[in-house]
Amino acid sequence: MIKRILIVVIPFLTCAVFFQSCFYDKADQQYPSPKDSTGNNTCDTTNIRYSVEIKSILDANCQTCHDENGANTVSGFNLYDYATISGLALDGQFTYGTLLSAVMHQGGAPMMPEDGPMLNDCDINKIAAWVHAGAPNN
Repeated sequence: MIKRILIVVIPFLTCAVFFQSCFYDKADQQYPSPKDSTGNNTCDTTNIRYSVEIKSILDANCQTCHDENGANTVSGFNLYDYATISGLALDGQFTYGTLLSAVMHQGGAPMMPEDGPMLNDCDINKIAAWVHAGAPNN
């Protein structure tokens, strides 16, 4: 009787342990912060706010196609609308979500900014920190 129980229980426990160890969470990914020539961190990614740091990045790099006034929103995506940008940040599309995949030029999303240079590492890390914090409306 004990052999029958062990024959049933051991494979079940093995499967449970195996599947628990295969968990993968995109939020656990970390991106290195840019360093200066002395190895010091030059990019503060703590307490990233949509209303300050993210909008500043948008103003410098995205306003031409993703204008908050809608006049220049040739892309169809107004990134100054919190619901839109947070939806793109947390949609689970592509490898890192649409927003992060686009600015990282990885993961299958269209590369952004379109027809322009890739954002600098610090800006990408700020966007990544904001996305990994759940893209708060702060």
